[in-house]
Amino acid sequence: MKTFLSTLLLSSFLLAGSAAAVEIGDIYYSDKTFSSSVQSGKKAIGVVYWVSTNKDFGYIVALEEAPSTMNVFNANVHCLEYYTEGTLAGDWKLPQRIELVRLGKYKVNGTLVDNYTKINNVLGKVTKANGSKATKLTSKNYVANSTYPYAINPSTGVFTGGGGAAQSASASYAVRCITAF
Repeated sequence: MKTFLSTLLLSSFLLAGSAAAVEIGDIYYSDKTFSSSVQSGKKAIGVVYWVSTNKDFGYIVALEEAPSTMNVFNANVHCLEYYTEGTLAGDWKLPQRIELVRLGKYKVNGTLVDNYTKINNVLGKVTKANGSKATKLTSKNYVANSTYPYAINPSTGVFTGGGGAAQSASASYAVRCITAF
């Protein structure tokens, strides 16, 4: 029994030690793996843009924007129907306000966090499964999914909205889908 437990603990330690922590800017592949640089032979489908303190949960942004601007209802439907190689419709979603804020520039305890630049640097190096370049984030207003929809410009961190569905129903925003790991 002692030998079995020792072997089990050693195996667990070796397996845990070999796993690399996921970081902001890591590339997410269709085989559900991550890397800090482009891996040939793998199909990139997203980029990690936020990771919890324990590094056991985070968000991934798709490599492309929706083909056109949309109102919040159509944006929500688009992201629920969005899929890539290795994912299914329903795996992606339109980000909630805090999830969208974390994609851009924001402050934590007075310190600027600039995920916008970090993510765009990675997006500029990644090729999508179809061979085209990933689409960088722009300075457009992206829509967040919430009871009172907000639009957020990730390049500045400025958000607008919250005026209710009537205001957002006729407005058109850029759309970027996300998924969690």
